[in-house]
Amino acid sequence: MVVHRRSSPGWEAAPPPRLPSPGRASMAPQGDWMSASLFIEQLTFSGGASIPLEPDSIVVIVGPNNAGKSATLREILGRAGSAYSKTSNHVVTDMKVGRAGTFEAFLERLASFRLRDTEHYNLAALQIGDIFSKIKSSTSILSMLGVDFAKVPGSLLRAFWEQQSGFDSVAELFVYLLDLATRFKATEPADVFNLSTDIPYLPIQKMCVDPVLAERLSRYFQRAFGQALIVNRTAGSTLPLHCGTVPPLEPGEDRVSPSYARKLRALPLLQSQGDGMRSFAGCLLEVTAADKFVVMIDEPEAFLHPPQARLLGTLLAREKPAGRQLIIATHSGDLLRGLLDANPSALQIIRLTREGDLNHARALDSDRLRTLWADPILRFSNTLDSLFHEQVVLCEADGDCRFYASLLEAVQPEDTDTRIPDVMFTSTGGKHKIPAIAAALASIGVPTRAIVDFDILNEDSPLKGAIEALGGNWGEFEARWKRIKAGVEQLRPELETTHVRKEIEKLLGQVSTSIFPGDVAQEIRDVLKRASPWDAAKKQGVDAVPRGQLRQVAESLLADLKQLGLFVVESGEMESFVPTVGGHGNPWLAEVLRKDLRQDAHLEGARRFVRGLFSLQEI
Repeated sequence: MVVHRRSSPGWEAAPPPRLPSPGRASMAPQGDWMSASLFIEQLTFSGGASIPLEPDSIVVIVGPNNAGKSATLREILGRAGSAYSKTSNHVVTDMKVGRAGTFEAFLERLASFRLRDTEHYNLAALQIGDIFSKIKSSTSILSMLGVDFAKVPGSLLRAFWEQQSGFDSVAELFVYLLDLATRFKATEPADVFNLSTDIPYLPIQKMCVDPVLAERLSRYFQRAFGQALIVNRTAGSTLPLHCGTVPPLEPGEDRVSPSYARKLRALPLLQSQGDGMRSFAGCLLEVTAADKFVVMIDEPEAFLHPPQARLLGTLLAREKPAGRQLIIATHSGDLLRGLLDANPSALQIIRLTREGDLNHARALDSDRLRTLWADPILRFSNTLDSLFHEQVVLCEADGDCRFYASLLEAVQPEDTDTRIPDVMFTSTGGKHKIPAIAAALASIGVPTRAIVDFDILNEDSPLKGAIEALGGNWGEFEARWKRIKAGVEQLRPELETTHVRKEIEKLLGQVSTSIFPGDVAQEIRDVLKRASPWDAAKKQGVDAVPRGQLRQVAESLLADLKQLGLFVVESGEMESFVPTVGGHGNPWLAEVLRKDLRQDAHLEGARRFVRGLFSLQEI
């Protein structure tokens, strides 16, 4: 195949490039990625926090709407180039660019860009498709010095690599922002190029010379959309991408036969497909093929359904070449789950929040996140979505979440301009998971509350863990808790033998299988459990505590737990709010939610409890 690439000003004939060999290794640029790298070493935000970033890492920026996620990417790009933009940043107030490796290793990284018989480098191609870099080029240090991007002297690159004063803005050549327009651009037909003399810079050009890469990207696209991704090498002066079913080769036909070319032309062009397809393909094309040290993606999940967003997250983590730093701003818990599924070696999550004109940043502990992600409750719940909300309320079960979320909506004033906080209710799959999840959310600055049934006072675990996860001191609660526990347990009910025998015999009479059913075993345990005073306390709540001074101690303890963010249901459990409705769990909930949640008198206690979750200013 003989194709051409549009020449850049100052381009001189270069020796034939070393084309990448087929296989996974061909994804890396010429030279050793790990021998020289450039990366964002530290970001300082307007709220004052300075977050160190790791080289060769995936950095995910999350947070509520309007927290500054997309602006962070734009300002990183601005700080890498234009001196003017550094004075107008509102989110990122300072940035450090790190370098690893020697200058000689850096030049080896750029060997394919060197012009023949000179000490100059044609770096114009590094700006292909980078809209922001093109805009900034008029104010970059290169332009101010009258240097042509297509003929950059090695002395200037040395000044940049050795961090001589005034040359940091050369970093713009190695930092890339994939916004939506850039991703769409990547799916448009690429210029043809000369295989013997030109370097394939564009992703589609690289697919032409690397059939393994082309096949892998096609397979990913097939998995996401049920269609293959096919490069058309016979379209003339351009290299378009088609999608659909790969045409079969007939006897005597090959991939450059006119008959096969007609089959390809009949397939839909990728550039004419929906926004989701184009954005998905553009992300993968650029991440696998961009000749940049730092690649940033703004909302890669745009236009994608949740399963596709999760798949894209996994693929971005797997396909990121070694030695490259990937920075992603996202609103999607599904994309974040996909990244975690891939288990990359270095994953950092930064949560941004906004307070007036200040953007506050906190980094989640990566080891803690990995530990939590190994837990099925977290993996298969929506807990990670809490990173994108202003407030989070942890509940023991999904039904509790639905009940309290419905009540919160009901107590909010109608016809008011008061802003309602962005609150998410999420299930932890039982109270024993609350400490670990609350601690993780607290570590990244997510305001967290928890609603628990009264029987959390039965044991010191998970009560102690929940108190400490929410920032409390167990020593300030322990003595009062012990008094309450002893007071409840002195009221242990006595079981009647006749009643217990009758209940168990009834359950045993239902069993006809050789293997004893687990559900029947649980019901038998429930019968015996009624010997515990906490079975009654879960239904009665604070009324199970003996009256008098001990009741005052209990009310004091519950009030202090509320101040901490741990809301114990004083009436016992969710169902105790409306005892006039029978049943338990989902049947009870379905009946209650049919009521007028704003006005029904039986729900006044529940409405009062939910109002107490937040201050009057917040609701």
